[in-house]
Amino acid sequence: MVERAEFIRESIDFLQRFLMKSLQKHSEEHGVTIPQARVIGEVYAHKTMSIKQLSKNLKMTQSTVSDIVERLTTKGLLLKTPNPNDKRFVEISLPEGIADEINGSISEIANKSINSALGLMETSDQEIVEQGLKLLVTAVTKKMETDGMDNYEFFDVLYFLDEEKGKKNL
Repeated sequence: MVERAEFIRESIDFLQRFLMKSLQKHSEEHGVTIPQARVIGEVYAHKTMSIKQLSKNLKMTQSTVSDIVERLTTKGLLLKTPNPNDKRFVEISLPEGIADEINGSISEIANKSINSALGLMETSDQEIVEQGLKLLVTAVTKKMETDGMDNYEFFDVLYFLDEEKGKKNL
């Protein structure tokens, strides 16, 4: 059983790395370096951050992050605003509309990458993969509920599975 769990965990890690590489490639094709994409991603995840927190989270020096932020601010991809509590510090955020654009782009790029890989498989094998993932997500959902971690409404995949159940019950 440990071997199976290890294989599944490593497979999920591999797929995550594949998606990250796809996003990196897309970013580079649009003139954003990998370090710049990492900074944008971190700000996207946290909404507002300081240079110091960005540096810590990304394990980069403050001067490196500051240079990256400056370049991205010039490109209009980030905003720097004075911290209302302490004017010596600035808060880094995304301009209005950029967060939605990023979210849409990430989903689109990820979907295209997965579709490209699925396209290398027979339709019947694609269905097997989909069914296996549905089974795994359903089991993980049950485990989360058992462990008291049932605050998972932000996972869209669970709504998809609920819709699928609803169709079967009709």
